[in-house]
Amino acid sequence: MGRFVPLVASLGLLLPFSTNANPLDKRAALDTCLSTAGVPVFASGSGDYTQALKPFNLRLTFKPAAYAVPQNIKQVQDAVACGATNGIQVTAKSGGHSYGSHGLGGEDGHLIVDMRNFKDVVVDQTAKTAIIGTGGRLGDVATALYKQGKQAIAHGTCPGVGVGGLTLHGGYGLISRSKGLTLDNIIEATVVLANSTVVTASATENPDLFWALRGAGAAFGIVTNFKFKTFTAPESNIVFNYYVSPGSAQALSQIINAMQDFTMKSQPPELNMRLFLSSFTTFSGVYYGSRSDFDKIMQPLLQKMGLGNPGGSVSTNGWLNTLTSFSNGALEQAKVYDTHETFFSKSLMPEYLNPKAVDALSQYWNNNARNNQRQWYLLFDAHGGANSAISSVAGDATSYAHRNATFKMQFYDRVASGNYDSSWFPFLNGWVKAISDASPGVNFGMYINYADSSLSKADAHSHYWLKNYDRLVQVKDLYDPKKTFEGPQLVGS
Repeated sequence: MGRFVPLVASLGLLLPFSTNANPLDKRAALDTCLSTAGVPVFASGSGDYTQALKPFNLRLTFKPAAYAVPQNIKQVQDAVACGATNGIQVTAKSGGHSYGSHGLGGEDGHLIVDMRNFKDVVVDQTAKTAIIGTGGRLGDVATALYKQGKQAIAHGTCPGVGVGGLTLHGGYGLISRSKGLTLDNIIEATVVLANSTVVTASATENPDLFWALRGAGAAFGIVTNFKFKTFTAPESNIVFNYYVSPGSAQALSQIINAMQDFTMKSQPPELNMRLFLSSFTTFSGVYYGSRSDFDKIMQPLLQKMGLGNPGGSVSTNGWLNTLTSFSNGALEQAKVYDTHETFFSKSLMPEYLNPKAVDALSQYWNNNARNNQRQWYLLFDAHGGANSAISSVAGDATSYAHRNATFKMQFYDRVASGNYDSSWFPFLNGWVKAISDASPGVNFGMYINYADSSLSKADAHSHYWLKNYDRLVQVKDLYDPKKTFEGPQLVGS
């Protein structure tokens, strides 16, 4: 990789790496370095700065050492060099939707490199590829892809999420069972490393870095753009949304057991589905095929789930309307992202929930969740199974560690206004504990894009990356030995 020569050395600002300097002194030196290098910033106290620091999860607010807003790759390089030279950890922010405010460092004192200006989408319709900047938001990206030859990529459902964070750590959406995760569709990435050099990561260039980026990327560099495989968007899609009202723990267990068995053994790749358990419960998804084939598949499943002929809707939608059916707003995004909630979250990525674990989950719902007046939910996405494109990839082919997870489970507890009281943490912690206690010997995976801020570093490493973590540490030592790209739960923290 060559010797680390910071770019700011040519500016006469090469400073000794120190971890003991006063943070205020570091900030002054950092500001000088960024200014001399011509890196645009949001000045502390400005309106832009105040807005940029307002996190998606208002429970987790952090104050950076400086806030850079580069407009080109050279300025990203200079920003990284300024952070590394001054001993200040560097964090890239793509969309700002992180549940754990990881885009703000996950703690005070980071240099934030906001990638909002890196949002171009350029499609090669012949090759069926697209170059996409990491600061683009999913709704804008989907719209831009569609306008260029009705192309698409597999991605998540929330239109305000940034491409960078989603892609580098997973990227499950409602076409992933046939098209894979977002990270599975990366052909190559352009990356600014800790030594400020720019490299390409692909299957043939820096393959170890390419492996690490696809599942744990925030710890290894700043990706400026991705090259993705695209596909032609399907235009006749069966979108379904059934209303479900389990009346007892036993009824909920029947629903979950039937869904799990079907996902593991029989669910076709064209069918993507989810169970949303809350004060109201829905069973929804998309089938990429004909209505008659959908009915043949769905009716037996509904019977096994004990749902009979539930109310709801089934409609045929074009691609963009399919995306809008599962978004929390319009696809095209405002210039300033100003969506915020106050919440605590957890996740589980189980390969299999044994009957006792399902019953423990359902009893907890019946005894503890049903009467909870906060805006909580538990979302089950049918993630893996025998016919899923996600599970067809070997568990060590990328650093994403959850290939065999049948469900992707998101636990979410929020308040409509005010603060989230720490006395409420046991609600979700207790739910996960009940499932874990009924699953002796199982180390459940967890999904970093549903960051659980209560996890210790060791637990985060163990659950987010499972058996891939040791190899990730080796790659981290190679590409970022001084831990310039750091965070409370990232690889090597």
